Amino acid sequence: MHVTTESELALEFYETGLMAYDQLKLSLAWKNFEMAAEEDPDFFMAHFWMFFISSKESKAVAEKAFQSDVELDPGEEQVRLALKYLVDGQDEKVVEHLQNLIDLYPSDPHLHKILYLIQFHYFKDPEAAIASIGRATHECPDYPLAYNQLGYAYIALDEYEDAEKAFDKYIQLAPTIANPYDSKGDYYMATEQYEKAYDSYMKAYELDSSYFSVSKKKAKKARMKLEKSAV
Repeated sequence: MHVTTESELALEFYETGLMAYDQLKLSLAWKNFEMAAEEDPDFFMAHFWMFFISSKESKAVAEKAFQSDVELDPGEEQVRLALKYLVDGQDEKVVEHLQNLIDLYPSDPHLHKILYLIQFHYFKDPEAAIASIGRATHECPDYPLAYNQLGYAYIALDEYEDAEKAFDKYIQLAPTIANPYDSKGDYYMATEQYEKAYDSYMKAYELDSSYFSVSKKKAKKARMKLEKSAV
């Protein structure tokens, strides 16, 4: 989907932000989306992704997105409408507009991502998220992050065999970044495989100690669980 901005620098920051988001480096993603918005205050999609990352400031960020008065492309208008309905609590209309958006741009993985992340994290509906991820992985089979969310959705439903397959696919598609191993560690913790969890968390930390210091903390917790289970 085309994003509307007249600033090449803002677009560069935006694209870097998307890459960081996909690696779950959310502070780096936020920084780049913020710089994109500073370069172009009317950059709607930069504000939108900041909304996705933020928590307490979500409504304030959404208001900044709505203040953009530039003419947007049809796809961006669908995103704007979905955001409005999300803020207003009209869940069915959110899904409707995002599905319309995906119909327009089925090969854009970031648009699929908006829908299934909202379904899983905002609406707490893992079954709907799994259905949406199914379409995402059909249209964009080599997009790694979809399999990460798929794994967590299956864990939420206690479908651990399918969760493991999803995380393994995530690792296969993105073997050099940290988050797949952190996620697989979460799977091992959920299934009480503490030694494997420790190893997986440490792999994540070793790959990216700057952004995945939390993985080291998780590894410590896994080690404690392992020692306690051995008593």
